[in-house]
Amino acid sequence: MPPKSSRRVKSQPGNYNNDEGSASAAASGSNDASGGRRSTPRGKGKAKSTEPGSRSAVPDVYKEMLAEALPTQASISERPLKRRRTGKRSSLEVAVSQKGETNQDVDLDQDKDLEFEDVGLHHSEAYLSSPEKKQQTAYRDSDDESDDEGSEWDGVDFGKLPTEEGTSGDLELTLNINTSPTQATTFRRRVVSKEEKNTRLELHRMHVLCLLSHVASRNTWCNDPEIHKTLKSLLEKKVLADLHPKADLSQFAKTEFLKRGLEKVNRTWKANFSITARGQRRALWADDELDLTNYKLPDDVEIVLRKHDFKNAAKNLKGSRDMGAQLYCALLRSAGLDVRLVCSLQPLSFNAGGPSMPKSFVSPSKPAFADSDHMVSNPATIDSAGHFQPPREIGTSVAGMFSNPRRRLGHPNAADYELPQFSAPAQSPVRLKKKPIIESPYPVFWVEVLDEAHQMWLPVDPLVTETIAKARAFEPPMSDRENSMSYVIAFEDGGNARDVTKRYTKTFNAKTRRNRIEFTHKGEKWWRRTMKHYQRGWKSDLDQIEDIELSKLEAREPMPKNISDFKDHPVYALERHLKRNEVLVATQAIGKVAAGRDSKVPGGKKMESVYRRRDVKIARSGDAWYRLGRDIKMGEQPVKTVAAKRRPDEMHITDEHDERPGTNLYTEDQTEIYEAPPVVNGRVPKNSFGNIDIYVPSMVPKGGVHLHHDQSARAARLLGIDYAEALTGFDFRGRHGTAVLKGVVVAAEYQEAVEAIIAGFRYEREREREYEREMKVLNMWRRFVVGIRIKNRVDAYASDGEANDENLSGPSSHGGYDNGNAVADDKEYIDDSEEGGGFFPE
Repeated sequence: MPPKSSRRVKSQPGNYNNDEGSASAAASGSNDASGGRRSTPRGKGKAKSTEPGSRSAVPDVYKEMLAEALPTQASISERPLKRRRTGKRSSLEVAVSQKGETNQDVDLDQDKDLEFEDVGLHHSEAYLSSPEKKQQTAYRDSDDESDDEGSEWDGVDFGKLPTEEGTSGDLELTLNINTSPTQATTFRRRVVSKEEKNTRLELHRMHVLCLLSHVASRNTWCNDPEIHKTLKSLLEKKVLADLHPKADLSQFAKTEFLKRGLEKVNRTWKANFSITARGQRRALWADDELDLTNYKLPDDVEIVLRKHDFKNAAKNLKGSRDMGAQLYCALLRSAGLDVRLVCSLQPLSFNAGGPSMPKSFVSPSKPAFADSDHMVSNPATIDSAGHFQPPREIGTSVAGMFSNPRRRLGHPNAADYELPQFSAPAQSPVRLKKKPIIESPYPVFWVEVLDEAHQMWLPVDPLVTETIAKARAFEPPMSDRENSMSYVIAFEDGGNARDVTKRYTKTFNAKTRRNRIEFTHKGEKWWRRTMKHYQRGWKSDLDQIEDIELSKLEAREPMPKNISDFKDHPVYALERHLKRNEVLVATQAIGKVAAGRDSKVPGGKKMESVYRRRDVKIARSGDAWYRLGRDIKMGEQPVKTVAAKRRPDEMHITDEHDERPGTNLYTEDQTEIYEAPPVVNGRVPKNSFGNIDIYVPSMVPKGGVHLHHDQSARAARLLGIDYAEALTGFDFRGRHGTAVLKGVVVAAEYQEAVEAIIAGFRYEREREREYEREMKVLNMWRRFVVGIRIKNRVDAYASDGEANDENLSGPSSHGGYDNGNAVADDKEYIDDSEEGGGFFPE
């Protein structure tokens, strides 16, 4: 009885059948026409020379497999020819199938270590360990992006396969055999246009407003008396006594009693509340619209839209980590403590360097092949042409992947063979384990409890970090895809909110500020206006103490160690990051930072000086200062000279061949307030264009006054006095600027006269508007009266016709008899259409 094909047997050199070997050699054409010995391909091991008559080319193991696959060995003819494939072939394909044109078979005897193993697993291992792996290279879009934007992927090995639970078991292997190992494919980051940047910024603002409204509503739910009554039963009297220390204790003792009581409450809440759902996570951008279309919320996501669901969670004590923090806030408020609900908002980032959504994957149809150990879909096969077909799904075991032995032979009719059906023993249904909830190890919601003894807020988190008064334990690293700390907002029970991000971040100015709206143009003003809706009209003593605390934390922030963190830093600056119109006025540095290696000194580092941001001054040209109402002092030398900006048609000119003079820049200390020539004898000084420059109010000449009314020039002309139109700026559309004229400048003694004429213009304009309104009303009234008269006339004709038809001699509809004609008793019809006003004559 031949052995089972599922057993893996290692080929043994020297175990041959001479008779059968000679027959096989004759059938397969192992000897050439001259009777000589043909060359056989070498395998991995050391090959031995074979004689045609001494040993067979077919080992016993291979014959056993043939006997098991076919009823008789005679039905097997010579192996079919293989199609020629262009391009470079992998080593596995060479080992599995040789070219058919040469009429050569693989001599398995040449390799001592060759095993009949599963091709799918062997090929996947060979592919994963292949040195021809593509390398991914990302390029930075602009110099404005900091190095920390890409640090979110630090420590992530993309060469490994995903092994965490919840991921699909499908594995797709792609063999690019035409790519040489020296060629490396580079992936360039998608460039974000200016329009998309503006769109991201607007969506970021909208998302921040929505998140603030969401947290404000949850904070209101935490004040519900019914929820307080439900949760207060969890606290014992001893715990309540610790939460409210006695007044005769010292300041230190009161704080210790409060912390001791909070620890007991944390243990009680940790033991009673169960985390059964996923909470809030970081919002990510999608690189493709298809990713959004195919995106589906996970099954374990918590969705609470009504207050009724919030009350049910308080009764059942189940929900997400966010729900647990919110109910914990309600629990402490029910105990009479001053508690804030703190949330780390997770808005969409407006930066282009952040992570993106995972790519959507549509699983193909996978026919199943049963196995006693596991289920494998679409196992790896070798088709009739000898081409390797990788598996689509690899399970934990590879036993039974090739249930048909003829699949391993590469025979063209291997798929026609059907194995006999065996009845498998009945198995108990497998219970699927519930997937664990994998979230960030840092919370999104927590609380702050007021320490009345020290007038400070203590951060408390009972579920995630399980800490009390440890603010530094809440900031996640930059590589955390699930959580990003940019806005930390604390809501009090009265609905007031404060921005307390500086309390929980270590490098607010260097890194965190880059992800906030304040880093953008006019973003600080927008954020201040937004938070004004959640603040009181005044600041209490506690608010002032907290402001001082946050200012001290910001002042204690250390100097950055990364060169990119100095860019646009509000406290420190490097000379390399100075803009075109910035100049450094300080000569003494406050520190040094490593800026790479020094090529002159072996193993040394190049150090760069660090200066304070307040020592960086804005420098402008003389024209720019003039438009700000300032003039360059006499004898001042420019602090900086920059090259003139080139037009698009001058970009080919180099700096060496640029003959245009540079622009001299001056600082504000080198300027003084501009004084225009005064008004003398009612004459206003003018420039060459016949107007006067009034960019700022200080540029109005002495003895003159600037009148902003549009009709001021007309009034001055009617009075016959001298005036000059005021040039207040330029409206730039493209390259060219159009002068903006607003009002006039006249002598101060003519101000009242000009204003009186302007008042007369206003009065005349109001009279004209009133007259136009009256005429419009009279026309409408006349049209209304004419319509009524026409209606009465039509009604009279209709009455006459009805009377003639019904009764020619009867009484008329007006109460009289006139042979059936309807006439009025004491009134006649009067045609006064030519008279106006709509009044009837008596």
